[in-house]
Amino acid sequence: MIKNIFLDAGYTLIYPKGFSWWFPINFFDFTEKEIFLKVYETEKYKEEFAKASQYLGDNPLLRDENEEYDVFFEFYKRFLLPFPELIIDEEKIKKITASMVFAHDRCGLYPDVKSMLHKWKSEGYNLGIISDTFPSLTNIFKLFEIYDYFDVFVMSCDHGVYKPHEEMYISALNPLKARGEECVFVDDSVECLEGAEKFSINPIQIVRSNNNYIIQSNTSKQEKYPKFGNLIEIDEYIRNIK
Repeated sequence: MIKNIFLDAGYTLIYPKGFSWWFPINFFDFTEKEIFLKVYETEKYKEEFAKASQYLGDNPLLRDENEEYDVFFEFYKRFLLPFPELIIDEEKIKKITASMVFAHDRCGLYPDVKSMLHKWKSEGYNLGIISDTFPSLTNIFKLFEIYDYFDVFVMSCDHGVYKPHEEMYISALNPLKARGEECVFVDDSVECLEGAEKFSINPIQIVRSNNNYIIQSNTSKQEKYPKFGNLIEIDEYIRNIK
């Protein structure tokens, strides 16, 4: 019997309003969109962005939004400054970073989220977040008034590791004294679901209609687990897990 529902955040409950997860809503206030999109397609940009992303990935442990600001400021410098045609300097990067970290409305909430969280909570399920994310996620959830639905809130920035590292799943199970078979984990990433399955947690893949990365990943691995497009479908599936 399922007693605990663990959920990823990105492309499960929330989505980016801006150009991607890595840009604030107002990014194109600081550079010409047409020029940026040309740069975006170049090999040099892809190389610089990959190196900057590696830096971000190498700094997973962040205590608060001020530390989040510091790593994002360096992140943006590394892949924006090499392109003078963008006309972006460090002063603009400070503003871009502030918009990214402190503008908690940079994400949208999928329309089924509040109603399903309320339904699951009222039915007695324990709810938890297991997400590779940054400290500002807490305030994003508070802005949407969904933070208090969760009994556990496991963020990579608090633990210094990313899914599928075992600590992410153990940190969700232990506070609830839960056994894996009593839990489901909903995520868009097969790799993260594989990590959950090692603890006997029932894996469920969610593929939202605007998650182009997963939709375009047409591989056999994407068919490994039960796959659904929204939380309402997942609710029906959970009821049939023995």
